[in-house]
Amino acid sequence: MPEAVQILLMEDDPEERALACRALAATGWRVMEATSAAAVLSAFRRGSNFVVLLGLRLPDTDGQELIGRIAADHPETPVVVTGVDDLAVAIDSMQRGAWDYVVKRADQRHLDHLPHVVARTLERRELVRERNRYREEMEALAIALRGTTDGVAILDPVGRISFVNRALAEAWGRRESTVVGRLIGEFVHVPADESALGDVLAAVVERGRWSGELRTRGAEPPLGIWDVALTPIRYPEFARGAVVTHAPTIVGIFRDVGDKHALEQLRADFLSMITHDIKVPLTVILGYTEMLTDPEPPPGQIPPDILTRIRESGETIHALVCNFLDLSRIEAGRMTLDRRPFDVREMLAHALEHYESTARRKGIALTLEGERLPPLVADETQLERVVANLLANAIKYTATGGRITIALGRENGHASIAFRDNGRGIPADELPHLFEKYRRVREAKRTEGTGLGLFIAKTIVEAHGGDIRVESAPGVGSTFTLLLPLA
Repeated sequence: MPEAVQILLMEDDPEERALACRALAATGWRVMEATSAAAVLSAFRRGSNFVVLLGLRLPDTDGQELIGRIAADHPETPVVVTGVDDLAVAIDSMQRGAWDYVVKRADQRHLDHLPHVVARTLERRELVRERNRYREEMEALAIALRGTTDGVAILDPVGRISFVNRALAEAWGRRESTVVGRLIGEFVHVPADESALGDVLAAVVERGRWSGELRTRGAEPPLGIWDVALTPIRYPEFARGAVVTHAPTIVGIFRDVGDKHALEQLRADFLSMITHDIKVPLTVILGYTEMLTDPEPPPGQIPPDILTRIRESGETIHALVCNFLDLSRIEAGRMTLDRRPFDVREMLAHALEHYESTARRKGIALTLEGERLPPLVADETQLERVVANLLANAIKYTATGGRITIALGRENGHASIAFRDNGRGIPADELPHLFEKYRRVREAKRTEGTGLGLFIAKTIVEAHGGDIRVESAPGVGSTFTLLLPLA
């Protein structure tokens, strides 16, 4: 429960003190009487919720010094100087920290005004406290805004920036000090409508909150795309004891959604790729099965390895669908491992047998070399997916007459499985992004694939506590190395 307001009446003259007490009696405020500066300071040690009515004639100190001490130690405590008969004294008192003064009148009418002066002073004190709370909140808010990773800007109704946090200034490639004072339209714009930002700001002031997309000037998507919320706030300013409400200030919260847009574009590209990459092998399957089911097939048009080609096209579709299902499991956090001991060399040999016919048709030699290792405790089915992906990629990107070698060995307590080819290789700027979702090497000639295989392979290997790395050079070839913990 808040402490009740008390009037601390400091008056050396007994008669004046009695008259003042009588004038304040009807107000309901409790009046404490003091006859010296020491008594006033003693009262402050017992409480602080006072309005001090101070006569300047004190027996133990100068009244102006007491005003200064109270102002320094208790800045929210109002001091009203009573019985002033000299304007210069009143001005000096106000400069020392007094809040108001009462001019002494010979007919004692000034005492009738004491309740009104006290009430006015209390109202002013509430405004001062409200102002101080507001300043503290603004300072705390500024600290929080400067530390947040979201971009924050505060604008006037025409869009001039009065505050910007570090995150937003750095995203715009500027220092905070060079942004403040400039128009928001110098840095961002509404996509496809350069003039719309002014209309947006006007609508915020008139109708309230707006949210939408803005883009940084000079930045190409997906960079510099912001999901922005603009909210008007009206704040009070305190001037001479009165509250003045200013025109609304606009607070803008900027959230970088460039990565989200990039992912959405990748998803769209992925859907386009998977449509194309399923359609191609499906066309092969349908075309060859039509030949096989034709009662009188055209002579010499049925290739001798027609069943192999149908099987490979079916496996291509199966791999695409499996990649898509694996991605769904990974994104949902539902990928599980069934760890059991198995012979990793035998698993690799089986994979080579499976891809032998495909490699032979391209004139590519497949070789398995290296030592036999102790049984590997892992999910064999999942690792078969990884091996199949790396082997299929090596065959896809190796030209006719090339060579692919799988080398098995040990490295720092891990089983090392290296897939080496002398294919076209990978550009250095693509290597850091190779295992990203939907990512494929950019090249003039398009190859089938969704760009999910390496992402899924890396996810599976890391789930086993292992690692996958790549070394490559254009025109030389690539080496993908799996490192899997040995039991």
